Amino acid sequence: MYSKPFKPLTIRKSVPGSETPDHGTPPAKRRKLSPSNQQAAKNPSNDDRRQPLKSIFNPPSPVTESNGIGSDGIEGYFSILWRVPTNKKNKTWTDDGVLAVKGGFATLYSRSGRNIGRTAFSAPLLPESNLTISGKEVEVDSQISKNAFLEIVGPKTKSVNTEHKTTPESQPAKPFAVQQKKPSIQTQMKAQIQKEKAQVMHQPPKPACVTSFKQPLKETNILPQRLGESLTPRHDPNAEGALVFKRPRSPPKGRQTVDVVLDPLIGKKLRPHQQEGVKFLYECVMGVRNFDGQGCILADDMGLGKTLTTIALLWTLLRQNPVFKDPPVIKKALIVCPVSLIRNWKREFRKWLGSDRLGVLEFEDQHTRLSSFDGKVYQVMIIGYERLRMVANDLAKGQPIDIVVCDEGHRLKTMKNKAAQAIESLNTKRRIILSGTPIQNDLGEFFAMVNFVNDGCLGSQKRFSRDFEKPIMRSRQPDALPTEVERGQDASEELARTTSAFILRRTADILADFLPPKTEYVLFCKPTPAQAKIYRSVLRSPVFHSALRSQETAFQLITILKKLCNSPALMDPNYGNDESTPSLSLVTLNEMLPEGLSRLYQNSVSCKIRLLDQLLQQIRSTTDEKVVVISNYTSTLNLIQQLAANSNLSFLRLDGSVAAKKRQALVDKFNRSTASQCFLFLLSAKAGGVGLNLIGANRLVLFDVDWNPATDDQAVARIHRQGQQRHCKIYRFLIKGGLEERIWQRQVVKRALAESIMQEGANVVSASYEPATKAQGNSSSFSQEELKDLFRFDEGDGLRTHDLINCDCKGAGWDEDCQGEIDDIQSQFTGENGTEGSDDRGLDAPLLGSRAPSPTKGSSSSWTTAKEALGAHTPPTATELEAKKHQLMQYRHVDTSIVAQKDGESNLKGQILSAIDDVCLEYVVTLDQDMIGGGGISYIFKKTRGSQCL
Repeated sequence: MYSKPFKPLTIRKSVPGSETPDHGTPPAKRRKLSPSNQQAAKNPSNDDRRQPLKSIFNPPSPVTESNGIGSDGIEGYFSILWRVPTNKKNKTWTDDGVLAVKGGFATLYSRSGRNIGRTAFSAPLLPESNLTISGKEVEVDSQISKNAFLEIVGPKTKSVNTEHKTTPESQPAKPFAVQQKKPSIQTQMKAQIQKEKAQVMHQPPKPACVTSFKQPLKETNILPQRLGESLTPRHDPNAEGALVFKRPRSPPKGRQTVDVVLDPLIGKKLRPHQQEGVKFLYECVMGVRNFDGQGCILADDMGLGKTLTTIALLWTLLRQNPVFKDPPVIKKALIVCPVSLIRNWKREFRKWLGSDRLGVLEFEDQHTRLSSFDGKVYQVMIIGYERLRMVANDLAKGQPIDIVVCDEGHRLKTMKNKAAQAIESLNTKRRIILSGTPIQNDLGEFFAMVNFVNDGCLGSQKRFSRDFEKPIMRSRQPDALPTEVERGQDASEELARTTSAFILRRTADILADFLPPKTEYVLFCKPTPAQAKIYRSVLRSPVFHSALRSQETAFQLITILKKLCNSPALMDPNYGNDESTPSLSLVTLNEMLPEGLSRLYQNSVSCKIRLLDQLLQQIRSTTDEKVVVISNYTSTLNLIQQLAANSNLSFLRLDGSVAAKKRQALVDKFNRSTASQCFLFLLSAKAGGVGLNLIGANRLVLFDVDWNPATDDQAVARIHRQGQQRHCKIYRFLIKGGLEERIWQRQVVKRALAESIMQEGANVVSASYEPATKAQGNSSSFSQEELKDLFRFDEGDGLRTHDLINCDCKGAGWDEDCQGEIDDIQSQFTGENGTEGSDDRGLDAPLLGSRAPSPTKGSSSSWTTAKEALGAHTPPTATELEAKKHQLMQYRHVDTSIVAQKDGESNLKGQILSAIDDVCLEYVVTLDQDMIGGGGISYIFKKTRGSQCL
C-alpha cells in the first residue's frame, strides 16, 4: 500500500483582535546591518541614516590592437555584394563594395568609397555569409587585406579607425564601471590561432634532425615554395622533357612573371603532336599569339587525342599562372559535348589525373545541382548541348565561368544556333572548339565557328560575305573570268592568313608510327535478282516520274532507295521502320507497285545481309577478333540484330533509345569482354558514331554509306585510334550500279579536293565547300534528264566507277605498268613541285556543277547533304576527273568475278586472292552464288595505310 503524499498544514490567517498566536506564519528575517548601522543600533542616540557612497574613478581598459584584433576581438575587411531588398523571383545584386568590421561595428562602403551603411556587429565573417546593414542585403565574397581596403576607401576610413578609439584622458569619469562584453567562442578561437601564429613566427628554427609531419601527396614533382625565395615555378623547367609555355608579352605593372611548366604527371604521357597541341591551345587562350581574341579551333583528325590535349591544358590553367604569386588562371571550366560523350570525358579525366586531384561534375539529369559547380569542390563541369540550353540562365547567375570547351563543335554552324546562344550568354572570352570534321557545307558555317571563338575577328557577317564569301564562291564557278578567279584566290589566301593563327589542323598520317595499319575494303555488292527486280519496279513507278518534277518527292525517293539497298524488308511500311507510324510516301509507293511484289519484302533477299552473315560467321570461326557494325538507320540495325540472334552471335547495341548513363557502360563491357562473351557491337552512326572508344574490336562494317564523308570517317575512328593494338580492317558495303555507288563517288571527289586545299591554314576554309547557286534562290529547277542520270540503275558487267578513271589494271590489282600511270596522274594533279596543277581554276572548281536543289518546306535536315547528289547532273569537269583519279588510284582494284570464272587463269586467280590479303573475305568471295542468293561481291577496292609490321 502506497503512502499518501505529504500535504502541508493549512495556514490559517490570524483574526484581528484574536489572542491566539499564528503558528503558521514564520517570523520575518532579521535585516543585516552595516557596521555603521550596528553602531547606531548600540547607540540609539546617533543618527541612523546610511552614509553616502564614495565616488571612485574607474578608468577603462587600454585599447590594444595586435594581429588585426581590436578591443572587441574582431577586425577584418571584406569584399562584398549588396542589393536593396526586393520581392522579385530572380534577384540580382545592385553593386559590389567593401565591408569594414572593427570596434564592434560593421561599416558598408560602395566600390567608389562612399559610406552607405553601418550597424553594430562583432561576430566573425566567412565567405558567403549574409547580413543586413541599413536596410541593404549583404553577402560576403572574400576577405581582403587592409591595404586593399584602403586603396578603395582611402581617407574615408579615418573615421572608422578613430571613431571608437577612446583614451583615459578623453573619456570622462563615470561613477560606475561599464561591464565589458564577453567575446564569443569563435572570437576567442580566432584570437588564439593568431596568437599561436605570432609565436611560431618568433620561434628559433628547429634542428636539422627534427622534422615536422608532412601531408603525403601524390604530386611529388611540385617544387617547394620556401620563404624568401622568389620566382619559383610550380614544376622544374630544367627537367628532362619539360614542356615550358610561352610567357606573356609584358607582365602587369609592378609584377613579375614565372615559367608555366606542364605537369610531368601528364606531360610525360603526351606524344609530340599532342605537346604541340597543348602549346597552341595555351598560347591562344592566354592571348600571346598574333590575333585579337582568346579563342581557338583544334581541328585535328579523329584519333589524335584532342581530349587528352584539352585535359592537359585545363589542368595547367587550374593550377598555375604566369604572373608570380597570382591565383591560377581559371577557377571553373565548362565542357559542352554530345550527351553520349559525357561519361567518356569523365573517364578520361580519371584516367590521366586520377580520381582525387580534380573535381569533375557530370551534369546529366535534373537531380544534379548547379550550386555544386562552385570552383571549390568541382572545378570542371561536363554537360550536353541540349541540357545547356535549359540551364544557361542559371549558370550565368553564379560565379563566372573562365573557359568553355565545345567538343564536336561543328554543331555550332549558324549564328542562330541555340547552343551557341546559350554559351554566348555566359560571357566567357576563352572558348575552344574541338572538331575532327570541321566545316562541311559553306563559308557561312565557317564564319559562324570563327566568330564564336573570336567575336569580331572577321568583321560583321555582311562584310564577310562581301569581302570573302562572294568572291570565293564566284571564282569556283565553271564560267568564272580570270579576274574573278584571281580575286577569289586572293580572298581565300587572306582568309587563311587571318584564321591560321587560331586554327590548328593535323591529319591522322602523323600517327603512322604509333597506330597499327588500317586496311579499307570497299565491297561493290551485286544485288540479288529479287532485289534488282524491286529496284527496277520502283524506278518504273509513277512515283519516279513525280520525283522528276518535285524536289521533295525526289528526296523521299532517295531515302526509299537507300533503305532498299540495305534490305527489301524495309520496303514494308509496317516492318522495321524508324517511325512509329508508317511512312506515307512508302505506303503510296507500294500502292503503285505491281501486285505480288510485296512477297519479296524479306530480309533473306538482301545481298548485303547475306554477305554480312557469311563474313561474320567466318570471322567468329577462324579468329578471336570482335566486330562493330554501323548503320545510319535504326530500322537496319533491327534487321542485323535479328540476324545476330538467329545465328547465335552474342551482341550489344547502342542507338538513340539507350539512356546516356548506360552508354559508356555498354562500351566498357564490350571492350573488356572476349569474342566468345560478346562478339558483335551494333552502333547507330547518329547516336554513337562520335567520340566513342571501341578499340576492343579491330574489324568494322559500314553497312550503308552517308552523303557526308566525315560521318563515315568518324565511324572508322571508333576502332582505329589510340590504344588499338591490332591491324584494323574496314568493310564498306555498297550496291553496285545503284544510288550508293554514286553517293560514294561524291565522297571520293570531296576527299580529293579537300586533301589538295587543306594547306597552310586554309584547311578548314575549303575542306568541303559547297557553293551556293541560283537554284538555291529558287530561280531554277532540275530537268528530267538530270534526275534520270541520278537514279539510273547499271546492271551490266564491270564497274562504272572503275571505268571512269580509265585504269588499265583490268581488275587484277596494281602492277609496275599501272604504278607508272599512278605517278603520272599524281604529278598532273599536284604539279611538279607538289603544288596545285596548272589549271586556272586549280582545284577550286565546284563539286556539284552549276546548279543545286533548294530545300523545300517539310523536308528533312538531311536535305543539305542529300542535295549534293541531286547536283550530279552534269558531266564532271576535267578537274573533278583528275581529283577522282588521284583518290581512286590509291586503291587496289580487284575484279572478283575473275575468281568465279571456271576457265580463268589460275595464276591470275592467285594474284587476286593475294591482293585481297584477308582470309575471311577471301572465303566470302569464293562462295557459290546459290549460297548468297544469286548476289555476291563484284568488285573490291582495297587501300592500306600504315606499316604492315605490327
